[in-house]
Amino acid sequence: MLIADVMALVVPPVTDLLRRTRARGGTHGEQPMFPTIIAVRNGRVVAGVSTPRLQATLSAARTLAVGVDAAALVLAAQAEVEGRPVLVHTVMTRDRRAKQVLQRVELGPGERVAVGEPQDGGTPQDDTVVTALAEAMGHRPVDVTRVARRDTAGTFGEDLYLPPEQGRVVVDAGTVRTLHDRVRGIAGEVFYVPRSPEAARLALEAGLPRPALLGPAGPEEPVDG
Repeated sequence: MLIADVMALVVPPVTDLLRRTRARGGTHGEQPMFPTIIAVRNGRVVAGVSTPRLQATLSAARTLAVGVDAAALVLAAQAEVEGRPVLVHTVMTRDRRAKQVLQRVELGPGERVAVGEPQDGGTPQDDTVVTALAEAMGHRPVDVTRVARRDTAGTFGEDLYLPPEQGRVVVDAGTVRTLHDRVRGIAGEVFYVPRSPEAARLALEAGLPRPALLGPAGPEEPVDG
């Protein structure tokens, strides 16, 4: 994926998170926006993890790369440049191309927040972040064609595996559940965006924590989801 395409997908959820942080009294004082990692696949945002600790957020990178087969991972964090808040995005693609993208943040009265257009930030400066994202993207994703069915009765000739589009959702659900269990004890958040209402129902049946489900569902995707 092109970096510009990735950022076009990531900016809306990050801006929403920034606004929610502002609503609870953060972004310009004691509580900045939590470091957040977002997984992009098939031209849409699929899942994300936000925690108060950078290392905890980065620890989700490999799980997202393997479990949801991310085409790109983006680490978004709040920082200050010359005393003004900015969002720093570190983008890592599946072929391990890294890029830094910056966005200016304008804080209005009350809870109002505005963000500027993404700007090329050049080569990422934080080696810890780049290394974690690159190592994560170096791992092979789960094979969603080998997800076993639960409704088989052992009949000869019966297909033992779910169709790939269903296997994709089941693996997604298990991945998000794992991340949810990992970060909920440190005030972390996890979200999952299903490709359709049907995928949302299947994900919940497969164990996706309901608080992690975001909607409404987006348009239908190809079968590899």
